[in-house]
Amino acid sequence: MTDNVRKPSAKRDSLLAHCLVRAVIAAEGREKLEEQLAAGDLQVTAWTGAKATPKASRVATFIVLWAKAMHDERLEEFSITEYQRYWRESERQAYRLQREFRELWPEFDTPNDLAPQIVSHLAAKKATKREIASLPMTLQVRA
Repeated sequence: MTDNVRKPSAKRDSLLAHCLVRAVIAAEGREKLEEQLAAGDLQVTAWTGAKATPKASRVATFIVLWAKAMHDERLEEFSITEYQRYWRESERQAYRLQREFRELWPEFDTPNDLAPQIVSHLAAKKATKREIASLPMTLQVRA
């Protein structure tokens, strides 16, 4: 009987939502939030979310732009130097974005592990600039 039960899939949410949650955790501190959760009084104020949103937006955009460049260059992996060259970004700005990415996604050095989900989406359809700009808010990813 239990053979027919579906296995739960990994949580999928928009890339921006994943980045926003990670930005709040980075701003407030994981330990503090876990203590509040255990005590049953976890509260994330609108102000905390508002403070975390710009960084979350920048990181989500960085991930999408990284994937777009990988897709256009037909590469399986990308480096920060290739990203900088492709987007004609200054070296300081490219490394600043990478630092913010690593703050929110400490398990990764670069977006190379997240990008294939976006690259496959880009490969499936010819996305316009407007569609690419909305990807951080609309594209569902597995973290």
